[in-house]
Amino acid sequence: MDEFAWRMARAVYPFLAGVAAIGLFLNSVLLLATIRTKSLRSTTNLLIGCCAVFDIMHETGYFVQFPILFTDYYIDSFYCSFLQLLPAMGRAAGAVCVLCTGVDRMLCIVAVVVYKRMRKAYFMMCHLLAISLFCSWTVYLMVGYYAPKQQICSMPAPFHGESLGLWSNTITIVNIFSAFIYFITWQAVKRRQVSQYKTKIFHSIAVVMAVEVTGWFISSILIDLSKIYVVQERRPPFHYVACLFVNSGIAVKTIVYYSISGEYRRAIRSVLSLSATSEVSGTHMQASWATSLYPRDVPLAPTMIREVVPLPSKRPVYQKRIRPVYNKSVVVI
Repeated sequence: MDEFAWRMARAVYPFLAGVAAIGLFLNSVLLLATIRTKSLRSTTNLLIGCCAVFDIMHETGYFVQFPILFTDYYIDSFYCSFLQLLPAMGRAAGAVCVLCTGVDRMLCIVAVVVYKRMRKAYFMMCHLLAISLFCSWTVYLMVGYYAPKQQICSMPAPFHGESLGLWSNTITIVNIFSAFIYFITWQAVKRRQVSQYKTKIFHSIAVVMAVEVTGWFISSILIDLSKIYVVQERRPPFHYVACLFVNSGIAVKTIVYYSISGEYRRAIRSVLSLSATSEVSGTHMQASWATSLYPRDVPLAPTMIREVVPLPSKRPVYQKRIRPVYNKSVVVI
């Protein structure tokens, strides 16, 4: 790269690394929420957790490049391929994981009977097998087209020659197929009587898919345009700009789940040790009602009994009225 390209790279890289750091943190929170919450054990929830793992792998690849802030950082292509192996596999696996999540939701809504008869373990193995096959394709492209040289170790740097176009186009095809699957499922949700819970889960996943796929399409278009209109010596900083969009799509996943899904909101708040006053359960509401009626220094809690109280009228009319009495066997904690 020439001096202008180095200045551009050093100006853009801090923004790229910042977005990657945010995505790394938020996806780690999503992963911990999936692990710690027992209610998040469906196939969809497990796939969302797997997607978080793959996104974490992907985001780590951008921190390999921090020496460009201080020097003209070139590295041997062998070491660059080694350092970017897991991040590249994370990017590939993440795209297939989004597709697998869409297939899972489509079967759950369109083929309910078939979906209920499936064994979750076998179904998860099929998803993981599809992800593994695509990761194998990624490794083949990195090894089969390898060329020894000195290079800047950016995310697409390990893909030499035509392999970068093949890898990028394959992920684009996967994303198009994912969009098609989600479109079919969306039509089924509108036409069928689907439970509110399933609808909310699908909405959150569909928004995540739309954001991530849109970010990838924008990044792919910018990279393709750079091949036509940007000289080779100045393409790396242009790639940094393009990667901002796909990383932004990955970073907002947790925010989308938190905003739309109440179940994920409670799990994420639990991981972050935030107060969940807005998600109070019925038991806690009863406890707060009791303590609000009586002073805190009273060690007894009211229990409710029925008492028949006569009302004044010409004909005796009785109405059941509830009044609190103290029961020493119940203590406010």
